[in-house]
Amino acid sequence: MSGHAARAFTKGDAAPYTVADMQARELRQKYLEFFEQKGALRLPSDSLVADDPTLLFTVAGMVPFKAYFEGRATPPRDSLVTAQKCLRTVDIDDIGDTSHCTLFEMMGNFSFGDYFKEEAVTWAWEFLTGVVGLAPENLRVTVFQDDDEAYDLWTKTCGLPADRVTRLGEKTNYWPANAIVEQSQGPCGPCSEIFFDLRPDEPFDTAWDGEGTRWLEIWNLVFTQFTGEGEGEKYRLVPLPKKNIDTGSGLERTAAAINRLSGPFETDVLRPIIASLEALSGISYTATPDALTDIAFRRIADHARAATFLLSDGVTPDRTGRGYVLRRLMRRAIVAGIRRLGFEHETFLDQVIPTVVEVMQDAYPELAERESYLLEQVRQEETLFRRTLQNGLARLEEELAKGTLSGEKAFDLYDTFGLPFEITRELAGERGLVVDETGYREAEETARQRSRAASGLGGTWDTSSEALLSLLKSLPLTRFVGYAQTEAQAKVVGLIVDGTPAESVSEGQNVEILLDNTPFYAEAGGQVGDFGALRGVTGAVRVTDTKKQNGLYFHRATVVQGILSVGDAVVAEVDTERRRDVMRNHTATHLLHRALRDRLGSHVQQRGSLVAPERLRFDFAHGGGLSPADLEAVEAEVNGAILRELPVVTEELPISEAKELGAMMLFGEKYGDVVRVVSVGGEFSREFCGGTHVGNAAQIGPFRLVSEGSAAAGVRRIEAITGRAAEAFDAANNERIKTIAALLGVPAAQTPETIEKLQAEVKSLRQALAQAQRAQTGNQAAALAGEAKSLGGVLVVFAQPTGVDTGDALSALADDILDRVPGGVVVLGAAANGKVIFVAKASRDAVSKGAKAGEIVKAAAQVTGGGGGGRPDFAQAGGKDSSKIGDALTEAEMVLARQLA
Repeated sequence: MSGHAARAFTKGDAAPYTVADMQARELRQKYLEFFEQKGALRLPSDSLVADDPTLLFTVAGMVPFKAYFEGRATPPRDSLVTAQKCLRTVDIDDIGDTSHCTLFEMMGNFSFGDYFKEEAVTWAWEFLTGVVGLAPENLRVTVFQDDDEAYDLWTKTCGLPADRVTRLGEKTNYWPANAIVEQSQGPCGPCSEIFFDLRPDEPFDTAWDGEGTRWLEIWNLVFTQFTGEGEGEKYRLVPLPKKNIDTGSGLERTAAAINRLSGPFETDVLRPIIASLEALSGISYTATPDALTDIAFRRIADHARAATFLLSDGVTPDRTGRGYVLRRLMRRAIVAGIRRLGFEHETFLDQVIPTVVEVMQDAYPELAERESYLLEQVRQEETLFRRTLQNGLARLEEELAKGTLSGEKAFDLYDTFGLPFEITRELAGERGLVVDETGYREAEETARQRSRAASGLGGTWDTSSEALLSLLKSLPLTRFVGYAQTEAQAKVVGLIVDGTPAESVSEGQNVEILLDNTPFYAEAGGQVGDFGALRGVTGAVRVTDTKKQNGLYFHRATVVQGILSVGDAVVAEVDTERRRDVMRNHTATHLLHRALRDRLGSHVQQRGSLVAPERLRFDFAHGGGLSPADLEAVEAEVNGAILRELPVVTEELPISEAKELGAMMLFGEKYGDVVRVVSVGGEFSREFCGGTHVGNAAQIGPFRLVSEGSAAAGVRRIEAITGRAAEAFDAANNERIKTIAALLGVPAAQTPETIEKLQAEVKSLRQALAQAQRAQTGNQAAALAGEAKSLGGVLVVFAQPTGVDTGDALSALADDILDRVPGGVVVLGAAANGKVIFVAKASRDAVSKGAKAGEIVKAAAQVTGGGGGGRPDFAQAGGKDSSKIGDALTEAEMVLARQLA
């Protein structure tokens, strides 16, 4: 490498460390600019939450473009370039070493029938040697063994010596791997990989010894030029009419390699995070591969960065799905900080997140916009986990005391309390016990599969049916026309019955129907899918839901008449009344969002929603419950906007222009270069939104808040109704008021003051009753105390008092009796509301002589079919059979006699 000497770099008060001039952030920018100059359209990174039902996360740069590669959709340009954030957790147990990361950026340039092999190879060479400045003698490449074109491009066009171009088989240099041997169906093609020499001072060895020793892969080029067809002897590779390019270069590992750093954690996108941990802990990072403290530094840096991006993309800690992965990452980081960096008593992860934001916000400005939310979520999760972790350690001690610990139980300690396996194994080892790691991994895999199922992954696309996958990949994306119309002519392009493609369906069958275009809105952004009907010449179906996956709309339906076949022309009709109800609720949700921000503050941000025909549900970030005054003000503002007949305007704008107009981006949603913006009353409400809306706020009708409560830590939930549902709600309330007025015998207008008077009378009567009961209790206490007898030299009272209907009242009576029987014991039993209650109280003197109230009530309760216990001086218990209270008190007396003997 030439012209890139290392220099010292210091961030704030953190420890100094070394980075190179060609930092990762600069490398990313130069890569994007280079391919823009070659004609590519730069797109922002897609979300980590992949729009792919078979994936938990975006795991590669090409994931957002699968529909383009499969020819089911048209890209905005035939040449694209991105730096895509990706997340892979398959190596999570290795995180903490010097090379593995869960979150990484994949730089990629893509061609969909535009440029092909010659440009891909020569541009990669130009960028690495010309822009980055790598010396050619530090590079070598591999090509597929039969790819003479690629071989010639590297040797003749780029000038690489032949001994630096290695031909390899389809296991390593074909996509998919072993595609020819396994007769892979669909697009495929050879690969070429570029490797960087990590030990350039050693003599060059033409023998290939594989990546990971001396040579590090920094670029992979996939030449998708064939499609596999046929089986057995008829299998062949057919040239594609439009050849594609898919490349990938890992930002962190490439930046580390070309700058002669020991790994990605020394780069400018990860080393500052470690520096912030140094400053917080007062411990120095030495970059030692096997040092436990340094492993903790690297693990926390990686997991904190991954957690920041996951939270920013709308994932929240949970027990299943993506939330489970997020929680696992955060807990592993927290445990590492507690065990190795001295963060035993206070939260620390929230103090690391600002550094992650600072380092990454130039490429991901949304991190800075959401920083307050990120800090809040991280702080809450760590606080909760620290409490849970203490419980987990206590439970582990209980299990270890039994002398054995299964792998399944070890995983349960992790799954329930977040106790990492390494801690469990270490503490077990201190007691000479070995934990079954195989059993632990099996339980972990079972939980992973359960999490995947709970996440909703799979569905139609997650299938072993080659026929179904072939059908889905062959279809163009469904064209949605439902913004402008609720009825459209369409063609049936696919039918799926029980996960299998079908050519036709008949009356009574349930089916998923794919059309070339549709007015049916598919569930998205909180808005439910449309219902309706499809009518053809030979049959009709009732549509009961609409979903979409990978750009295809699935109309879930039942055939109600005749036969429907692939190729049929149909009229697609949306249930317009239901759609109007949904539209009312969706526009009302936008108005509610604005009203909440006006009343509570700009920190209010949407955290989730449901827009259904019968109601709307809105989850939002806020620290506490809303007062009645808050709710009244919010409802009034929404209704005020409706009464002002604010116009609703939808328009498609470049995302930069939409942001300049102040349109709100909804948390966790993904947006492209062009976005749909819904404005109500101009600037009153302006949000990015792909849903359906009314044309004027007045069409919403009345708006009513029906509930407000907690949805999660720091998240509140409001449910509301509009239009017809609100009118029905008001009518029902009016009927209730009329009924109440009739019962009170007063006009409806006078019901509030009449009820207030009745409440005052009831309160007065209750006070009089309580006074009378206290007098009666005092009299009863005196009478029962007068019946005290001596047992073992202790005055005792065993009784079944009357007029006592609660445990508190029975306990108060026992106190009163004991005050009148110095040094004594009181045991009472009574029936209340169909249950039996026992109370035992013993004076200090009686306890010193052996009395144990807990044992006394336990024995009494067992006689009546119950149980309980307590302290020696006070205990309560319950029973079932009130007819045996007398026998129970006799048993209690016998127990006390034995105690005092």
